[in-house]
Amino acid sequence: MLTVDLVKHRVLKYVISGVIASLVMFISLIFFRETLGIWYLYSSTLAFVLAFFSSFLLQKLWTFRNISNSETHKQLVLFFVVSIINLGLNAFAMFVLVDIMNIWYILSQFFVTALIAIWSFFIYRIIFV
Repeated sequence: MLTVDLVKHRVLKYVISGVIASLVMFISLIFFRETLGIWYLYSSTLAFVLAFFSSFLLQKLWTFRNISNSETHKQLVLFFVVSIINLGLNAFAMFVLVDIMNIWYILSQFFVTALIAIWSFFIYRIIFV
């Protein structure tokens, strides 16, 4: 059974890891869109993929302290499946917020990222613990 302090510590690490992965995503998104001129949905997808790799490493090794290599392939596959689902949710929500509701793509990505992060914590706990 996890103690309250361990849960709080893990949640804090999850948030920090998420902030780092989100920074990777937002910086990449802005770079792809503003510097390279790539359409916002493609830019968002590319940024999401880059954030995937940073997130996997941070969640596995730091947040959940899972340094075992024996389950890494299985964890990577499960993490990838969750990420693909998240990618679909991300693209759909971005389309709705930007194209239908006319909300600025940066603000839209911020809200979408936050919602995806909340539900993902519970899924990642299952994968890495």
